[in-house]
Amino acid sequence: MHRLIVVIVFVLCAAVAQAATCPFNIPVVTLAPHSANGFSWGTVIRPMADACISHIVIDPTNGNAWYAGGFNALYMTKNNGQTWTKPVVGNVGALLFVKGQPNLVYAGVGPRLYLSRDNGANWTVIKTFAKSVRSLLVTGGTLFVGLGWDTHAVPSGIFRSNLSGGLMQFHPFGPGQTGLIVWTLARDPLSGAIYAGTEIFDHPQPYKPPFFRSTNNGVTWTKTANLPWHAVDSAVRPNDSYVYALTEGKGVYGSANMGASWIPPLSSPGLGVSLLMDPQTPTRLFVGRHQFGTLNGGIFVSTNAGKTYTASGLTGVTVADIALNGAGTRIYAAAYGSGIYRSPVP
Repeated sequence: MHRLIVVIVFVLCAAVAQAATCPFNIPVVTLAPHSANGFSWGTVIRPMADACISHIVIDPTNGNAWYAGGFNALYMTKNNGQTWTKPVVGNVGALLFVKGQPNLVYAGVGPRLYLSRDNGANWTVIKTFAKSVRSLLVTGGTLFVGLGWDTHAVPSGIFRSNLSGGLMQFHPFGPGQTGLIVWTLARDPLSGAIYAGTEIFDHPQPYKPPFFRSTNNGVTWTKTANLPWHAVDSAVRPNDSYVYALTEGKGVYGSANMGASWIPPLSSPGLGVSLLMDPQTPTRLFVGRHQFGTLNGGIFVSTNAGKTYTASGLTGVTVADIALNGAGTRIYAAAYGSGIYRSPVP
């Protein structure tokens, strides 16, 4: 009898760990190893059997150390994805690895911002905000934090602090800027300009979600020219200050004049979840797509600075986040509702 109870409990626990769906009723799918456009994607990796992964960063100094997060928890591996630990429980909204002495790893888990100064051995809550953390940026000795506001009752903006979260200050975007989800923060290393892409949480009509620029390290902000939809990711080319803004479902827009005007994509195969600019080759972009409606997900690659994109595998899953190892020789994709896939970079 006792053995039967143990077996039942084990089966129930296994059923929970291998859930058929992720939150938002996303079915769990498993892609077979496959190749496309020179990429060779291996077997799916699920941290502690969790398929609901939406964020991933790789330690640039140690390719065996990964940090991944999703709706359920923050996970960590030190042996190339073979075994995992779960240092923090909760919905991970942002992850950031900052190379230095020491390395710093930030994780936004709900409204709490965690920091590890010892490569994940210990995690400390350095700030608890009123809303969930959605974006992070570190430049010089300053930490920038963007939240997901869901109210027009208070102003939206950016928080700034030192790297440990001390001396935290709030800098609003400006009059009338409320209810903004700050999905992305990026910095131009040439000019020092900082960009923030936002979504208006209740989509008022006419819908004009603002994309902001700051030229004084995030103290004050101005709106750029309007984008046709909200930006969920962004990047800036380090050699010429060219700005990329990934709009959800409408593709990657570009600007050569700090957002004063935007160049629409020549082709946009429904792109709009995740964007990664290759730091080794800034004219190469990796973009993830939704698995939703008529879109069949997958990862796309542009080798000509965003003019055209080629499907490069992972069809059938939403590629929610993309990372590279420090050498730029291996790529990792966090597929929500599936897990983590990796491939050599051709």
